[in-house]
Amino acid sequence: MNTNSELYLKAIQRMNELRFSGEYHEDREVLANKGFVVSELKIDSNLPLTPIRTGFTKNSEIPESAINLLGYVCLLGMYPVVYQGENDGRLIRHVVPRVGLETQISSYGSSLDFYPHVDNPDLRLRGEVDFRSPVPDTLSLLCLRQQDNVATSILKLDDILDELSEEEIKLLEEAEFTVNRPASFEKQESIDKLPLLFKGDDGLYVSRFDYHNVRASSPKYDSVLEKFKRASLDPKKWVSLYLKLGQVVTFDNQRTLHTRNGFKPKFDGNDRWLLRVFGLFEKCHDKYFLDTSCKHHLHTKI
Repeated sequence: MNTNSELYLKAIQRMNELRFSGEYHEDREVLANKGFVVSELKIDSNLPLTPIRTGFTKNSEIPESAINLLGYVCLLGMYPVVYQGENDGRLIRHVVPRVGLETQISSYGSSLDFYPHVDNPDLRLRGEVDFRSPVPDTLSLLCLRQQDNVATSILKLDDILDELSEEEIKLLEEAEFTVNRPASFEKQESIDKLPLLFKGDDGLYVSRFDYHNVRASSPKYDSVLEKFKRASLDPKKWVSLYLKLGQVVTFDNQRTLHTRNGFKPKFDGNDRWLLRVFGLFEKCHDKYFLDTSCKHHLHTKI
């Protein structure tokens, strides 16, 4: 049995324990209505040093944190997934400042602001008819260590769209944008002729906006993209979360954007350390998996 499957089985067991406790029974409703939810989970009392050089720690070194996070994601009704070409196929990614990657715009960067974005925006949005694997529906971040004045901020897509006219929104729905694969992937690719917004059957918009990785096909579309960017940088639209130890935030990755301000790492083993897990609202069809022996590892090749 592969490592992801073993961890998932332990997570299902922990999910059942959490379910019987009744502690988190309202969280999914809060997530649906608000776009994000913040809760608290038990984490390991004796943490190893923050993995600033490798960006990775074995789950066996943080068993309480890893299993509680996966169990909580499952309790919310999500199916945890990881994508081909990122994170070496592991379900849990360690969001840490890595030595030598200070200026990289990714979960391993630190010194630069990581502007508003959707994770894995080059993939298929909810409701789109496409052969590609789906964009993560949710993203969960569990805080193991924190540094002063480092915030994970959430902003609602609808608050940005309120700044745009109907005509501008229609332009963003046209397939006139190029999306680059994020820097966290081993292989950088880009996809042309994608819409920035998609309106589902429920009348709600989802987005593949990524401040750093989206560009328009012509000045006509670039103008509205720049207006969208400016609106996304309005701090009055942000909910800034200074996560405390053991706090976990889960948000809708397609109906909200998230951002992180730049900071200076200490590189002393006590740096900021979050655990990240992607979730899907529905279990994927087998055709999206790299290997059907693992129901969590999705294709990303075009």
